[in-house]
Amino acid sequence: MYEPIRGGTRGGQAEFKWSDVSADKDREHYLGHSINAPTGRWQKNKDVHWYARDKDQTEDEKAAELARIREAEREAMSVALGFGPSKIGTDATGGTGTSSGANAVPLGGAPTSALRPTAPAAESQDEQEDEHLSKDEKRLRKIEKKLAKIERKKEKQEEKERRAMQL
Repeated sequence: MYEPIRGGTRGGQAEFKWSDVSADKDREHYLGHSINAPTGRWQKNKDVHWYARDKDQTEDEKAAELARIREAEREAMSVALGFGPSKIGTDATGGTGTSSGANAVPLGGAPTSALRPTAPAAESQDEQEDEHLSKDEKRLRKIEKKLAKIERKKEKQEEKERRAMQL
């Protein structure tokens, strides 16, 4: 029922060469053709494998870097989903939240607490008031806002027409 597998290569795998692919008219159909079979003047004498050369990292350094990247991605995902950072005192880069360089200094020498607004904006106050209203009251308020907006547009349009008439 089961026959032994024949030896050797089938499909021409033994005769495959990337140099033949670079001369082939259908080279675009080969996966990796732009790296392994470069053609064109800009690719002559260029190192197209630059990204994979001269890696002097140990396995421990690679594992630590991957762990930092995974943790940063996990933090960024939790913030994007609205859960906030999973660890208090860490930022999205996996650090302790203390940054260095120009980003560590607040603009104008003001403390960071002075940069945050102390009173909520008017829009947020409207939203807070809306939470306590019934559905009908919310609908009426929304309609009133739309009417006020339409009136402002009409006034602007009339002002434009007055200016046009004066010219």
